[in-house]
Amino acid sequence: MSRLNLFIFFIFLLIKTNVSVADVPAIGFFPLKIHPNGKHITDNNGKPFLMVADVAWQMLRKLSYPEAVNYMDQRKSQSFNTFLVQLLPALPTQRNFNKTTPFVNNDISQPNKAYFDYLEKIIIAARERNLVVGVVVSRKSWNVVFDAHKEDAWKAYGRYVGERFAKFSNIIWIVSEEEYQSAAQYKFIADGLRSASPDNLIASLSTCSPTVDINSSPNKSDLKFVIPDSTVTVSEYANLANWQKNSGELSVRPFLIANSEFPKEIKDQSVLIRNQAYQSVMSSAAGFCHMSTIKNFNPTWKVNITRDGAEYIDHFVKILKGIPWEYMYPDMSPGLLPDSTDQKKIGIFSLSNNRLAMLYTPDSNPVKLDLSKLKGNEFRVVWYSPRTGKRWSGASALTGSEVTVTPPDPKPEWDWILLVGAQD
Repeated sequence: MSRLNLFIFFIFLLIKTNVSVADVPAIGFFPLKIHPNGKHITDNNGKPFLMVADVAWQMLRKLSYPEAVNYMDQRKSQSFNTFLVQLLPALPTQRNFNKTTPFVNNDISQPNKAYFDYLEKIIIAARERNLVVGVVVSRKSWNVVFDAHKEDAWKAYGRYVGERFAKFSNIIWIVSEEEYQSAAQYKFIADGLRSASPDNLIASLSTCSPTVDINSSPNKSDLKFVIPDSTVTVSEYANLANWQKNSGELSVRPFLIANSEFPKEIKDQSVLIRNQAYQSVMSSAAGFCHMSTIKNFNPTWKVNITRDGAEYIDHFVKILKGIPWEYMYPDMSPGLLPDSTDQKKIGIFSLSNNRLAMLYTPDSNPVKLDLSKLKGNEFRVVWYSPRTGKRWSGASALTGSEVTVTPPDPKPEWDWILLVGAQD
């Protein structure tokens, strides 16, 4: 058996035995770095890091420390490894949970130590759980405060925050780059952060519509979080999904797409969340960012944290970490789906050698494959249910060109993961 064939065999062995890289404990892998391919993230030892992020915007304002720890433990148990938090309250008139303001008299040149002490407690608790904290240091609602100052003050603010937390390697700094904030403000805050905390990644945060290029901003960052404009209709979601599938392939830096609001007439929105999560990775994203209804920690958050799509993230992680996802890219096997309808709805990415492909199909319809577009003489398939995590061994010794494979438990509207790999 050749070295390449042994590799493919090993991948299917992992799938068969339900062993995954996710089962190996991660110890001391901070700070995170950019993968040499410019598309993904690695730990401090160069091991690919599948970022599975959650949005927790108002944690500092809404949660006590015990509640914040409870949140982290819940998300950790669901296989999340990152969460994003807004450093500043939603409004300049608001305070954190301990009734403390971030600045004295709302003057950004006078940081309030007690306010930042609370964030430090959160970061320490996250580090103890091997969780990354994405700290968003600027936001639209504070423009009136920041605009009252000039470049030196913006840089000093970034430098203060960077110095205050430079000893923590489990942080990603995030600077907003919305159209309503000046490029200069982004630049000087980021410069201040980088000067004081050079080992931590600096990410940018932006919203955009499905018609905007994911790299349209002139600001350069290590990593990009994209929050698409909210969708309210089925057709708008379809446009968003198509944008995601196509634009991510052209990204010039690692990125994550946060799932948007979904059409309210669709009762089971978890299907759309899973769709967006898998399609993100299949568009060369560095992972997935889950933006659920608990992001602002309304009274129902302790119930909603166990559902709202997050209950499927554990399956998402185990399935992806059981294959070499970091070496797989879209459009490596053009023509594998000969049916034009399948081409529009099914996500696909594969190894550069075209001997292993992974497909995400949002329904239980049979899938037609043109095996001549893959390299090999005989192929086998494996099915996964993203809904349950269950695995099925499918057909083996498949030969020829066009074949049709059918999900093993074709329940209406169930989504599926299909792996197709060479046996020889």
